Amino acid sequence: MFPDGPGRGRDAARHLCAAALFPESPAYLIARGRRREAQRIMQAFGAHAEVKRDTVPSAAPAAPMPRSMTGKLAALSLTALAWGLINFGLILWLPADLVARGYSVEIASALLAKSALIALPMVFVAAALYSRWSTKRTVTAMIALTLLGLAGIFWLAWIGGSPVLPVALLILGINGVIATLLPDTAESFPLRVRGRATGWVAACSKGGALIAQLLGVLALEPDLENAAVLMLAPTAVALVLVVWFGRETRGRDLRSLDVADTATA
Repeated sequence: MFPDGPGRGRDAARHLCAAALFPESPAYLIARGRRREAQRIMQAFGAHAEVKRDTVPSAAPAAPMPRSMTGKLAALSLTALAWGLINFGLILWLPADLVARGYSVEIASALLAKSALIALPMVFVAAALYSRWSTKRTVTAMIALTLLGLAGIFWLAWIGGSPVLPVALLILGINGVIATLLPDTAESFPLRVRGRATGWVAACSKGGALIAQLLGVLALEPDLENAAVLMLAPTAVALVLVVWFGRETRGRDLRSLDVADTATA
């Protein structure tokens, strides 16, 4: 049967020509039991297939995390945990607390909306700095910006004043952190543990969110001052750990991580 219409007929002819010029790969044909076709294609290129009986690798135990990298993993994990607490805790508690302090609902809602619009480009700015300037310094700067925002929130709760600057700094910081945290994790560990390390750091960010949501479900949300203090501590410690254990990965061949890992194993 031929395709209906001249247009479909031309498409079918093109596909037949393409199939003649670009044959299926031998691996694809062998996987589907079409061994003769695979053999003809390999003969045309002067190749042949060899069947090996002992090609199924035995299951290997999970590789342990290198001791030299536990400090960096702890730094990134704590950063992710603090990010989850701030993004899914403090930011969500902020409007109600501002209303309780005398601000109108409209002002509190508009403040977060405007801050979010300002922070949206921060993702692109952070990504550009990460790729063109420095990976370690960019992550450090984003954590420091978040820390400044938390300090501003604490000042707002303790002394008072306009919430615009501290909220804007906080949202800018957490957007920059989430834009650079997982790329930095993926570039900081050798291949044999890279997936687990990245998954663990991502899980820590969700863990912070779960803690924040659990506090909300149990009606244990701290007031603005205590919430800022609660999140200042892990963020400050995370900043120190990233500065201490972080490594610059920009312009570095990631295969060197595997070489160093093999040498220390």
